[in-house]
Amino acid sequence: MTDLSRRSFLAGASALAGLGGCRSLWLPSDDPRLKVGVISDIHVTTPASTAMFERALLYFRDRKADAVLIAGDLSDWGLLSGLKCVADAWNRVFPNDKAPDGRKVTKLFITGNHDYEGWWYGDMTAEMHALGYSEDEAMIKLGMKKCWEETFQEPFAPVRRRTVNGYDFVSGEWYGGRDKTPGFNLMPDWFKVHGKELDTSRPFFYFQHCPVANTVIASSNGGGIHKNVTDTLAAYPNAVSLTGHTHWTFNDGRAIWQGAFTGVSIPSLSYSTVPGGYENGSDIRNGKKPPTRAMPIIPARFNLEEAQGYFMSVYADRIVFDRHDFTQNVAGGAPWVVPLPMTEDNKPFTFKAHGARTPVPEFPKGAKLRTFTTNSDARSGHWQIVFVLDFPAATAVPGARAFDYEMRAVPKDGSEPVVKRFLAPAFHKLPKDEPTNLRFWMDSMDMPQDVEYLIEVYPRNCFGACGKPLVDGVLRRAKPGKDKVKA
Repeated sequence: MTDLSRRSFLAGASALAGLGGCRSLWLPSDDPRLKVGVISDIHVTTPASTAMFERALLYFRDRKADAVLIAGDLSDWGLLSGLKCVADAWNRVFPNDKAPDGRKVTKLFITGNHDYEGWWYGDMTAEMHALGYSEDEAMIKLGMKKCWEETFQEPFAPVRRRTVNGYDFVSGEWYGGRDKTPGFNLMPDWFKVHGKELDTSRPFFYFQHCPVANTVIASSNGGGIHKNVTDTLAAYPNAVSLTGHTHWTFNDGRAIWQGAFTGVSIPSLSYSTVPGGYENGSDIRNGKKPPTRAMPIIPARFNLEEAQGYFMSVYADRIVFDRHDFTQNVAGGAPWVVPLPMTEDNKPFTFKAHGARTPVPEFPKGAKLRTFTTNSDARSGHWQIVFVLDFPAATAVPGARAFDYEMRAVPKDGSEPVVKRFLAPAFHKLPKDEPTNLRFWMDSMDMPQDVEYLIEVYPRNCFGACGKPLVDGVLRRAKPGKDKVKA
């Protein structure tokens, strides 16, 4: 006889949370009480740019979503015409906010920084002008409230409460930056007045564009209004914050967080962010200083690669986040399962707990590291000699992915090692997209000079846990053009 007690279910769900949960644990009759398509940063510009958005809406429609949540940056240039393109695409899939079977599908849309400010983002608006669009139709100039209500036929306010199938969704609009437009900066005051109206015995959902401070990855802004939002939600253990803005891939386990409440970072439907701090990662983009790294950036933003999102199903005793890759229209990994209620002793997605369960990548048996120098160009276009690492991808552990690789040049004289990190080329894509052999490089003058040293390369998961390294022989007097001497 199968034991389906609540205690045994929660124990099983927690044990499997590191693998994203397993649907086979649940009976077919265990239907979700709420189903929501969750996306962010769709960055619509022209009618032709809505194709991926419509693909996502069709996926949500086919899964019988009760609502679709978009956490800001609906438009790229902040123009009324872009917002109308979003509405037109929505109406093609959900005319009159209805699914084909007549069910109501609720719009849970909010604004982001691009909706207010995109018209003056100089590195993005050259195309806007080339295509004949003008900042004269910027929504911030015409009035966001007026543009929103005429386009979507619904009320607009800095903080709004909407209810779907008995579950509350509270949203905070972008706060307008330069012109100090009221937005989620009013959220703490709203909760002081209306927080008691929420049914806090079940989960409720708070969403805004930028991350809530000190929660998910890339949310370390601990000051000002961002911290005020964190402090407000901390009083509600069953709160779930859903935020966008960072374009961070859902391949990073730090995109979900549990602390005083639960936070989820929504990836972009437009492109993934390539993090900084890596030899093949992002440099500054404001043009004030030329890039200094030798290896080119992974071309995610420029090629508009990887449209990603979630399908959220809320059950009586769990929330399931199915990760979906819309570029390839397939599942983006095992789902994340958050047990309910969210108690202090049952939070599988604290960074500590999640990190402890996340598999550590290892290199295949017999893998070898090859190093050499060659001529190349830096990102700035200047010629230079580069130090190259060549080795197979860390694929030996089933289910383990290398998010990045760390090279340590360790001097034999005990001096400080040189450390360089490289993103896995498909860190933001599916495992099948990862090359079987990797080649990374850096400016050879960054390496230790006039000393003997070892080269160690470690595979790391998204939480920074390292597998066993590949080690190359001792390099002697590692100046450009010098021969390598094996240990």
